[in-house]
Formats: sequence, structure tokens, C-alpha cells
Amino acid sequence: MSRMSIRASAPPVVLACVLAGMSSNGCAQPSPPPYNFLRYDEDYSYLRDPARRSDPWDAIKYRPLGSPDIYLSLGGEIRERFESYSAPNFGVPGPSADGYLLHRLLLHADVHAGDYLRAFVQLGNHLAPGKEVAIPPYEDRVDVQQAFVDVHVPKAGSTMDTALLRVGRQEMAFGAQRLVSVRDAPNVRRAFDGVRVGGATNSGVKIDAFATRPVLLKAGDFDDRPNQSQAFWGVYSTFPKTFVPSSGIDVYYLGFENNHALYSIGTGVERRHSVGGRVFGTHGQWDWDWEALGQFGSFGAQDLLAWGFSTDTGYGFSVADWKARAGIKATIGSGDTNPRDGKLGTYGGLFPKLAYFNQAGLLGASNVMDLQPSLTLKPIPRLKLTLSWDFIWRQTTNDAVYTSVATPIPGTAGRAGRYTGSQLAFDVYWQVDRHIVMNAGLVHVDVAKILSAVGGHNTNFVYLSAAYTF
Repeated sequence: MSRMSIRASAPPVVLACVLAGMSSNGCAQPSPPPYNFLRYDEDYSYLRDPARRSDPWDAIKYRPLGSPDIYLSLGGEIRERFESYSAPNFGVPGPSADGYLLHRLLLHADVHAGDYLRAFVQLGNHLAPGKEVAIPPYEDRVDVQQAFVDVHVPKAGSTMDTALLRVGRQEMAFGAQRLVSVRDAPNVRRAFDGVRVGGATNSGVKIDAFATRPVLLKAGDFDDRPNQSQAFWGVYSTFPKTFVPSSGIDVYYLGFENNHALYSIGTGVERRHSVGGRVFGTHGQWDWDWEALGQFGSFGAQDLLAWGFSTDTGYGFSVADWKARAGIKATIGSGDTNPRDGKLGTYGGLFPKLAYFNQAGLLGASNVMDLQPSLTLKPIPRLKLTLSWDFIWRQTTNDAVYTSVATPIPGTAGRAGRYTGSQLAFDVYWQVDRHIVMNAGLVHVDVAKILSAVGGHNTNFVYLSAAYTF
């Protein structure tokens, strides 16, 4: 989380021009950095030097407020996305078809007062015209998406490089976002209200500790508030490529409390503690991302004991002039093997991406086993084509099939048939330039008997999206 200011009085490209006897205007300018998924991680202090300004929006990215070290940075994103389901929620229950537009406008202001104090505010406008039921996270008319203050504390002479205290509403994303994600799909990104403390050691170890409540979304204007029925806290650390060759390591503890949890065995107060680790890296043409965790706690008067495991492994190669990657993902999330033993064994995904297996986002990682081979092709560096085929089973037939928001589908718990179905997906991602991204795709879901027996239907999902970031 530390953000080190760029203090180069003479950037290398300008210095090279001077040594060559040329004006800085005669030299090619370095490309501006790409926009970050978490916008608050962007640092535009390098624009103190007018010679570094090459983007039309640079004029609003660095606006001095009386001193070069005190400046305002403005930015935003507008995204329009069309989605269509032939059978939302497999039609269990729901309308037979639903097609709609998702509109999202995000605007932010980022004020830096020297190296140690910063305030970030982001407003969001989210609409879902044409949707059968337009409620969060699809629609949230006007509200505060993020609003926090950062205090950076230098720790000279200690093992810490910089410590950061963040207070307010903020987005969080850790690791591969299997457990903590901003939920970029479907429309309203996820945020948390609370306190976050973090930093990096001199050896490169990053540590985040936080105590928050998820933001409870309301569809009106400026009516979002902390969810008083839920709490989320934890510590997440990332170690550099030291202990395992070519691999970084994440180690974490995440605590979650939910006063209105719902599983196939009923409702109750849930207190879930997750302890896990992740190994990720690359070597030659290979890349890998493996994660495992155990969960313990309580659900009502019952004990809670669950576990999860996920892998994503790939091999890169070339096909003529195209870059390619063959990959395979696998996920296992435990289910409740015996609903009458006084223990809950269902894995809880906490705050994952809703598009967990693919963009259709119909199923989640609770009581699941899946195997998903994929092939990604890159005809040009900015264009990516991905074909994947996901095969899904229940981990135990005694537990239900769970949706992406961890809601059990009625009538599936205890029903025979472990196989849930398959999902064939094709996605296109095109980074047109630094500002414009377009993506599209389709997903065909074949449901097995476990879902057709309770009224589920095969489902086709189509999406088309365009976003402009500045």
C-alpha cells in the first residue's frame, strides 16, 4: 500500500536529450503508465515535470495547489455494458429472459498534501435500464463509492519502509481476488467502511491489517451505509520471491461475522475465520497460482469447519505470430456432508468476484468441484481471445448447489446427482488504447439433472462492454 513519490528533477529521457544537445521537445516522450484497477494506487507526481506530460488528460492529473508538493488529481471512468440471460438464475425462480443495459459513471478527486497526507473521494452513478428487477448491485443512482484519508508515517531506521493509516470508505482487493474482490461485475463495485493499516518492510514484505464493515447498497441517492449486520477484519501479507523459487507467497487470516447467514440447513449468526496461503509465480513458459485455506468458527449453536482449494496453471507458447496460453483451473469448496451432525461444513467464499468461473456468474465456490481447461490467443498485444470449458460437480450431494452470492438453490440439498453441469465460454478483450477497453463474450450453460429437476434450464448469456478511463 505504500506509495513512493517520484522526485526526479531531471527525468532520464530529458537528461539524455540535454547530453545530446537537443531540446526536450525534440525527444520522444515516455509512454504514460496504464490506469490501475484500483484508481487510488495511481501516482501522478511525475507530472511535476512538464516534459513528462504527453496525455490529453494530464492537465487535470496534476494541479498544484500553491505548492508543487500539494496537488489535486482528477479522474474517472464511464462504462456501458449490455447483458442478456436466456434464463436468469437458471429460471429458478425468475423471468424466462432478461436483457438490459448497465451504465456506470465514476468520478474521483485525489488531493495530496506532501508525502504524508492524502484524501481520496469517488462518486458513482449506476443505472440498469431495461432490467427486470433493477436493484443493487445493478443500480445505485448517485452515491459515495469511496471516501478516505491516508496518513503516511515514515519509519526511518526500522524494518518498515513506510506505514500507512487509511480511514474511511475504500475498495479492497487481495491476491487473486478469490476471497476479497471489488466485484467489478455486474455494475456497482464493492467497498468497505473502516480502518486499514499497512506497509512494506525493507525486505519487500507487504502487510495489510484492516477492520471494516461492508457497504450496504441502496438504490437511491446518497443512502449507502455500513452494513451493521456484517463485520470483516483480517491481516494479509505478501512475501517476495525468496522462500519458494520463482514464486511469491501470500499468507492471511480473514475474519467474518454475518448475523443473517443462509445455508441449506437454515439461517443463523455466522462467525467464520479463514486461514490460508497462496503461491504464485512464473518460470520460463510456465505460470501458476495455487491457493488453499481452512475455515473454522460457528454457525448458530453449531461448530463450523470448512476448507477450500484453487489452482490456475498455464503454459505459454507461440502459434505463428500469435502468443498463446493453455491453462487449467481447478476449484474445490467443501460442502456440508452431514446436515444433522451439529457442524456446518460449507465453504464460505467471503467477498469474491461474482464472475467466479466466467462472466455469467451463475455459480459460486461453495460445495463445488470444478475443472476448467482454457486456451488464450493474442493475435496482437492488445487483443486477447479466450475459450474455456468448465465442468462442475458438487463436493457432496448432502449439501445444496450454491449461486455466486452463496445462496442455496431450493430443492437441491440431499438430491442425488453430484454433476451440476458444464459452462462453455468465449471472451474477447481489446485494449484499444490507454483509455478505451472493449470486451464481449458468450457463455452457454448446460444444466445437469440436479438443476433441471427443480425447474432449472440451460442458459445462454451474452455481454458487450465498452469503457473509457481518464
